[in-house]
Amino acid sequence: MATTQTIDRVLPGLLSRRAKDLPGPRLGDPRDSAKLISFLAGFPDPKSLPAEEVIAATRTALTNQGEWALQYGATRGQQPLVEALIEKLARDQDIHVAPAEILVTSGASQALALIIDALVDWGDTVITEQPTWSGAVRAFSNAGAKPVPVPVDDEGTDVAALERILNERKAEGITPKFIYVISNFQNPVGVSTTEERRKRIIELAHEFGTFIVEDDAYSDLRYSGQRIPSIYQLDDGGTTLYMSTLSKTLGAGMRLGWVLGDAGLISKLSVLKVDGGSNVFGSYVAAEWIPNHFTGHVDELKRIYHRRRDLMLKALNEHMPAGTNWTKPDGGFFIWVTLPEGVDTSRMLPQARERGVEFLPGAGCYVDGGGKNTLRLSYSFASDEQIEPGIRILGEIAKGELLEAKV
Repeated sequence: MATTQTIDRVLPGLLSRRAKDLPGPRLGDPRDSAKLISFLAGFPDPKSLPAEEVIAATRTALTNQGEWALQYGATRGQQPLVEALIEKLARDQDIHVAPAEILVTSGASQALALIIDALVDWGDTVITEQPTWSGAVRAFSNAGAKPVPVPVDDEGTDVAALERILNERKAEGITPKFIYVISNFQNPVGVSTTEERRKRIIELAHEFGTFIVEDDAYSDLRYSGQRIPSIYQLDDGGTTLYMSTLSKTLGAGMRLGWVLGDAGLISKLSVLKVDGGSNVFGSYVAAEWIPNHFTGHVDELKRIYHRRRDLMLKALNEHMPAGTNWTKPDGGFFIWVTLPEGVDTSRMLPQARERGVEFLPGAGCYVDGGGKNTLRLSYSFASDEQIEPGIRILGEIAKGELLEAKV
């Protein structure tokens, strides 16, 4: 067996560019979070997971399709699941696609990784909303991309800033590979990009010759307001790749998502996907579950999360220090909190954990080192009874940090 000294001597010269200078592992284990009042991650509510329905769907899938459910599968996705997803997309979102335009993936995170693999070489520019999903921040970094941030406000992506950035890059001879947009209930801010701005993003992508990557993991979880057509649905130029997932509805443990796009590009993504088929067994189970249970289950989830959002908003109003602002999302899992300047939420986190509470410091959602006085709160995983005590503890810690900042 090789000694530690041998590994230390040999490994640095063998690591890929992507593996060198990696940050620490991403945190997030629902079993650990269940021991705390956890506002950390977008974990689905544990008690709402449809275990009994999945048991029944599993029995049916094994009875009818057992020889295929336990076999390697088609790289692009198992036919029953593809058909169920095509029907669901048409019914719920008025998105109409052919089988050649859909690729089933191991969650939306694999979809993003494949898109990056297909489009981004080391040093290429991508444009991303900021703040944005911390997993995307990590994915861009791992690929050696140069992310350029676009602000997000109450109406979503700031399209005036986007146009300015595209013009600046054009003057430098740079065509960004894509514009990354979380269109509904943006993670982490919780806002949705308006239809007018979605149309403008499409116009700009066409004008400057770049793709749009639309991440829409939370579209089914709208509690108020009207559904907004997806960027993919509005884009008649075929330049949008649309990602979504069953992780927030059926269950994150299924690891099933999908990406929609031009058939030629979807074909290229499928060639880069070398996993023998994404969760083949789970795909057959999901194909049985979706037609019979999806709509009713999502209705129940919306009642649960709507109530928890309201409980959290009430608690924030009661316990946060003066000068603190937060978003009021129409759906999804997250509320974005901006504390007064001088507070570093990364410094707050160890104090919170000592008192049994966890959250996501906002700096992890920035590609340029900003966001030190921000944090993301998830209301999906903590119980109704935990929300007010957890927010009260965070408010007390924030007030203490403000007092120290004034000294």
